[in-house]
Amino acid sequence: GAVAYATSKAALDQLTKVMALEMGPYKIRVNSIAPGLFQSQITEQLMDKDWLKNWTIRTVALRTLGTTDPALTSLLRYLIHESSKYITGNIFIVDAGITIPGIPIFSSL
Repeated sequence: GAVAYATSKAALDQLTKVMALEMGPYKIRVNSIAPGLFQSQITEQLMDKDWLKNWTIRTVALRTLGTTDPALTSLLRYLIHESSKYITGNIFIVDAGITIPGIPIFSSL
């Protein structure tokens, strides 16, 4: 079910914020990246499904699902760069807008 997954995601979001508060006085920045569905060996079979392609075209804001480069790597490079020294306690959602309308539990589709 989705309970364990959703609970763990919420816990990581809160952990990011609390750690940012606690580490801030030491000038340690804490942020997290919440990736959406990206092409990988793990998702290869899922992303070949016609129903997912059709759902993506109808539902996802950017009408696409991602590849890890450059979407995630560019953000990561920015976050470790000195120019992001004023950024902490944020959860960066990189998902082409999939979470805007609310993502269904895939097992129910």
